Amino acid sequence: MKNRNLTHFTLMDIVERKIQFTKTNPISNQNDFENSDKGELAAYREMMHDMKEMKEDEFLEKYLRLLKTLAQKFDNNEFQDMHEQETMTGYNNGIVAVLKCIDPIYEFDLEEHPLPDIE
Repeated sequence: MKNRNLTHFTLMDIVERKIQFTKTNPISNQNDFENSDKGELAAYREMMHDMKEMKEDEFLEKYLRLLKTLAQKFDNNEFQDMHEQETMTGYNNGIVAVLKCIDPIYEFDLEEHPLPDIE
């Protein structure tokens, strides 16, 4: 890891560290979280790509919609297979982890606590 001024530390740096940690997690048995980690890594990689292409508003709109869609699918029990549920939970959690770095409000259920400028 580079030792640089934190004023040059970006959201992409945070996500790169999340990817590295998820891949090498020394704290817990990785086999226990294989599917969840797979989903989380997929979210991080997708978001890294979009960070290079999108402005903040566009990025937030895309991922807030994705979270809403995922919530509906979970509510409707569309993920029947346990492995798919775990993968999509990891994907959801990866998105939330990055969004809450942008604004802590995104840690909360936006259906229950809607923001006025979203929808």
